[in-house]
Amino acid sequence: MRHDIPLLRQIAQTTRAIPGSMTVHEVIECFQQHETLLALPVVSDGRLEGLTSRRDLFLQHLSKPFARDLYYRKPIRMLLDPYPLIMPSDLNVNQGLEELLQRDPKLESDCFGIMEDGCCSGIVSVADLMMTISRVQAGLLETLEQLSRRIRREIEMAQQIQAELLPVTPVRYGQIDIAAGLVTSTEISGDFYDLFQPDASLLGLMVADVTGHGVQAGLVTTAAKAGLQILLDKGVNRPGELLQGINRAILATGAQQLMMTALIGLVEPDQHRITLASAGHPYPWHYAATDASWREVALDPGFPLGFDNSAEYPESTVPFAPGDKILLFSDGIIEAENRMAEAFGTFRFCQVLQEGSLLGSEQLKDLLLDEARRFTGNHGFEDDVTLLIASRA
Repeated sequence: MRHDIPLLRQIAQTTRAIPGSMTVHEVIECFQQHETLLALPVVSDGRLEGLTSRRDLFLQHLSKPFARDLYYRKPIRMLLDPYPLIMPSDLNVNQGLEELLQRDPKLESDCFGIMEDGCCSGIVSVADLMMTISRVQAGLLETLEQLSRRIRREIEMAQQIQAELLPVTPVRYGQIDIAAGLVTSTEISGDFYDLFQPDASLLGLMVADVTGHGVQAGLVTTAAKAGLQILLDKGVNRPGELLQGINRAILATGAQQLMMTALIGLVEPDQHRITLASAGHPYPWHYAATDASWREVALDPGFPLGFDNSAEYPESTVPFAPGDKILLFSDGIIEAENRMAEAFGTFRFCQVLQEGSLLGSEQLKDLLLDEARRFTGNHGFEDDVTLLIASRA
């Protein structure tokens, strides 16, 4: 909805000019005959000499004893302000108020003149100016409210679409239990996770984190999700090749100002292993049941997605035997801060992992989130937090 800001000429009171030789008595009669008249422009030889306002004439000049007798027959030019308040007629009301405050910061004037084509074409009431500005602002506020309602509806739709893109967990694939959680810091998340099965014998895991938040970050995650599905439909199933393809899909969106870190793992249960590839993402953590310990899996970090069209993503393999677990996550949980600006950090993160070693995927995910929330002292995080845990029975 468009709101044009009125010009001063649109709210001005049109009035005729009077000669500077007109007597004060005649000017008084003119004001008495026209009760709504605020001021009169005074001209001589076609040149504007000044303005005579009703208020100044009666309250300033003629209110003193004997003033009427003194000025009654005198020309009105004797009582003119030598520096009248005059503005161009094509200023809008906001510009008019700005000019008025510069010339008369205490707002002592009740009106001012406007000039057009070298003549004083009208008088603007300060009260009318203020009322017009008030109406314009009310209209703008209503427009902003309408835009805000529309944006809220669109954000709610985007949230719903994002939520529908995420797989529902907890879920079980054969002997593997999967749990995932995504806690958003803003309405539109820059994190996402995914599960996919290239074939019945393979299980894919993915966690990603866009360097930003909001609608634009949401568009990047959507492009990544779409790119992943296209690649899977074409038969691509290696983690490194998938990251290469998603990288090209993100670059094709033209959103190079935002990059995405990502981690893809391919579980091969029959081979008792997981093959992993990283695009600048935090390293995953692996729990080995044989010695009941968690270890960070150091990978070739690779470039973030959306950075270099020719980037390659080397793969690494770790065991995934019965009783093992693999944890993929975004850095939001590590970087979560308490009121003292102290980060949750890797040490506390590892402590919680060790405490929950014997828990199932869903219970371990909940434990990590609960401890991070308890540390921060609230139920929100400054950054999106994503966890994806796979446990092999």
